[in-house]
Amino acid sequence: MRAIIEIFLAILFTVISGTTVLNFSSKAIKKEALLKVQKGLPSLESFTEKLTKKN
Repeated sequence: MRAIIEIFLAILFTVISGTTVLNFSSKAIKKEALLKVQKGLPSLESFTEKLTKKN
C-alpha cells in the first residue's frame, strides 16, 4: 500500500512541477515574441497589401 502511495505522489509531483515549468516557459516565449514584434517587424496589414496589390 505504501508503494502505491509513493508512486501516486511521485506522479502528482511530476505533473505539478512540469505544469509550472511549462507555464513559466510559455510566459517567457510570449514576452520574447512580443519584444521581437515591437522592435520593427512590418505589420501584417502592409504585408498582405503588398501581396494583393496588382501591378
